[in-house]
Amino acid sequence: MFRWQCEDRDVQNAPLKLKQASAALETSPKELQNLVQFGVINPRRRAGLFVFDAHALYAAKVALFLKKALGTNAELLGDFTGALIDRLASSPDEKPEVIVFKSRPLPGGIAVEVKVPFRELAQQLEERLKLAELYKDLPRGKKRRGWKKEFLATLSEAAQDMGNIPTGELLKNIRQYRNQKRQRPEVTIEPDAEAARV
Repeated sequence: MFRWQCEDRDVQNAPLKLKQASAALETSPKELQNLVQFGVINPRRRAGLFVFDAHALYAAKVALFLKKALGTNAELLGDFTGALIDRLASSPDEKPEVIVFKSRPLPGGIAVEVKVPFRELAQQLEERLKLAELYKDLPRGKKRRGWKKEFLATLSEAAQDMGNIPTGELLKNIRQYRNQKRQRPEVTIEPDAEAARV
């Protein structure tokens, strides 16, 4: 069984709700909800809400990576994440460096291979899990009592951590971050080193 500790939080025993999972996955709740609606990932339901356990989080992280890198459609992403969850269930303690998805247009035909840096993605996810506690699932339109004070305190703390940064530089960094999110993926062709050795 996949188990990892994040601070004092055992994710395997405390699955995340939608907003918490989206924070850990660095995506919007809507994007994560779309993956669920299109059947790309199938988290469990508890009391009418989706909850994301370790396997669902790993599958979502890989699906988001593939979607960003390839612009893959939901049906194929669902096949990929389904195969990943089957693999995680059969080898729960294994965290391979790289996983290779193979897709054949016809049974027995030539396969297209997609390599995904699984261990690196898993580490990114695990590092962000501590942020999940900051995102509470509240009824729509309702704000938690004292949210503004808490928000300002968090901003103040972040400002202290950053030191004295001029406003212009801060705005420039925000623009760069937004532009990076809009960039199209880089596509390259490289020979497979392992295949060349054979």
